[in-house]
Amino acid sequence: MFDAAIVELARSGYAGFRMDAVASRAAVNKTTIYRRWPSRAALVTAVVDRMRAPLRENPLPDTGHLESDLVEAFTRRFTFGRKVEGRAWARLLDERHSPEVEAIIGDAVNERGYQWRSMVTRAIDRGECPPASDAQLLLDLVRAIVDARSSSRRLDTTWLTVAVRTVIAGARAGTLTRRRMTRSTRRQSITSAGA
Repeated sequence: MFDAAIVELARSGYAGFRMDAVASRAAVNKTTIYRRWPSRAALVTAVVDRMRAPLRENPLPDTGHLESDLVEAFTRRFTFGRKVEGRAWARLLDERHSPEVEAIIGDAVNERGYQWRSMVTRAIDRGECPPASDAQLLLDLVRAIVDARSSSRRLDTTWLTVAVRTVIAGARAGTLTRRRMTRSTRRQSITSAGA
């Protein structure tokens, strides 16, 4: 039944998730599902718990070199995203604005996000990037570049490596730092943007 539920989640997302579609795909009666999972939220929570297991068993890379770690991690992300489980996660992430979906996936998303940021903070600790580097900003930039360029069929690893190197170079140059915006820097920023 889990496989059928994952397929339904990947196809319909949470809002469109139908227990009868899961029952039909699993070739069981709907009452069989409701006996074990009394609601859509209960079944999707069980599915999320099952999909989290492989992520826990396969920690993100820690090669001691940020470029290698990011290339490997984003390659894994791309590969996982092409699987039915990856598509199911993507649908849930798209619906994270819903309090019900947030309650189901919030902890898992926060845990994995912490692992991604830890990859960057380890590199900062090793001196690969300046101490004030913003780990989340660095990851967001790599993700944006990779997602904008990736086709749905294959990942261009050369492009991924260039993207990672470019973002790391920006971090090393001090452009990806956590800055506290003061009134003066905000005015400067607004004035510069208007010029």
